[in-house]
Amino acid sequence: MNTPLLTVRNLSKTFQRRGQKVLAVDDVSFSLQPGETWALVGESGSGKSTTGRLLLGLTPASGGEIIFNGISLLSARPQQWRSVRRELQMIFQDPLSSLDPKRTIGYSLEEPLIIHGLKNRQQAVAEMLTQVGLKAEDARRYPHEFSGGQRQRIGIARALILKPKLIVCDEPVSALDVSIQSQILNLLMALQREYGLAYLFISHDLNVVRHIADRVGVMHRGKLVEQGDSEQIFARPEHPYTRYLLDAILPAHPPGMDISRLAVNG
Repeated sequence: MNTPLLTVRNLSKTFQRRGQKVLAVDDVSFSLQPGETWALVGESGSGKSTTGRLLLGLTPASGGEIIFNGISLLSARPQQWRSVRRELQMIFQDPLSSLDPKRTIGYSLEEPLIIHGLKNRQQAVAEMLTQVGLKAEDARRYPHEFSGGQRQRIGIARALILKPKLIVCDEPVSALDVSIQSQILNLLMALQREYGLAYLFISHDLNVVRHIADRVGVMHRGKLVEQGDSEQIFARPEHPYTRYLLDAILPAHPPGMDISRLAVNG
């Protein structure tokens, strides 16, 4: 097997809430290969989004180890983090809240290029907008002028513009209509093939995960209770909680209803 792009060992995060310690991420370990989609699933509050934020340094870890592309992130110096930021990006659940409403989307896409001192920025912005299914002239418009699906395409373009190796996708389609979800998923998979991207795909929707993931990890109350190949997880789940999640995507439904459109949490 190739050297993992990302290795997580015994990762933990404890929060203080109302004077009590809450273990949000508890001794989590996994690895992710270049070009792979590794999905992290579980109900709200299971710790999956916190795990994604820990990987990006958006939330400080309480313990463990994160090694990305040979760099130990929890002990990385600021100069090392600067190079990591180019190679490790994130797509957020709500693209509107992650975009500056006072800035054009052209500026939002160009800003990472400015920070990293890259040239030919306007050309790169135009090419990336086209790559995600928008128009180059859309760079002059503001976030509120776009639909939810279009804004998520903008979020994808911003994550991709630095040509990263790994993108953390935190519930990237959960706020979208089902018809738009499939378009965004197909776009993510097409971009993955073209650029050799790896995805850490965080979701509560097992139908979406089944469509996109190579491997799956199941989180419950901060612990990674099961992980394996996507086919194995869906066909032969071993942990009772995984079986519970899978049972939840097969509710009673009228004849002819496409159950692939039904999510875990409705």
